[in-house]
Amino acid sequence: MKMDKKDLKEKIIVLGVTVGLFFPVRIFFSAYVSEHWLGSLGVMSALAVLLVVLIKKKKLGWFGIIFEKQMRKTVGGKTGKYLIGFAIFFLIYFGATLFFIDRGNNTYVDDKEIFYLAIMEEGGYNINDLSSYELIGPKLISQKNLQNFEVLGNIDYMFSIAYAVMNDMSDGWLEHVVMVMVVEQIELIGLLFFYRNIFKSTKVQVTN
Repeated sequence: MKMDKKDLKEKIIVLGVTVGLFFPVRIFFSAYVSEHWLGSLGVMSALAVLLVVLIKKKKLGWFGIIFEKQMRKTVGGKTGKYLIGFAIFFLIYFGATLFFIDRGNNTYVDDKEIFYLAIMEEGGYNINDLSSYELIGPKLISQKNLQNFEVLGNIDYMFSIAYAVMNDMSDGWLEHVVMVMVVEQIELIGLLFFYRNIFKSTKVQVTN
C-alpha cells in the first residue's frame, strides 16, 4: 500500500520532533545530572507520559493531533507488535552480552588476560601460538561428559573471551554502553505497551 504525501509528512514531523526532544534530554541528563546509567532510568518514560498527558488535554494543538494519529497507526497496530518483538530480541541480545562479559571477567579471567596480551602484543604472548599456553577454559570444557554440553561450553568460552577482551580494549565502555542499552530496551518495551493501551481505545478526529 502506497503511503500518501500527507501521511509521510506527518510521520517525518512526529519522528523529527520526538527524536529532537528525547535525544537531547538524554544527552543533557547524562552529561550534567548523572553520569551513571541508573541516573537516567525512567527519564524517557516520564517525558513520554508527560507528552501523552499534554496531548490528551489538547495542549499541543495540531502536533498533538497528528502524533496521536500516527501512534494509532503504528504502535497501536501490527507494527507495534513487531516493535515490541524487536525490543525483546535486542533485550535478550544485550543481556546475553553482559552475561558473557561477566563470565569472561570471572570464570575465564586468566585466559582472557592471555588473549588480551597476545592481541595487544604484550607480555611475550603470541596470538598464533596460543596452544602452547596454559589455558584453563579448554580444561574446564573437557570435563563435561556429554557432547552437547561440551559444544555449549565451547560457545560459552568463545563468546565470553571475545566480549571480555573487547570490553578491556574499550576501557570498559562496551559494558557501559550495553548496560545502557539493556535499560533502554526495558523502558522501550514498557512505553510501547503503554502507548498501545492509550492510543487504541479512542479515535482521533482530524478537522480540516
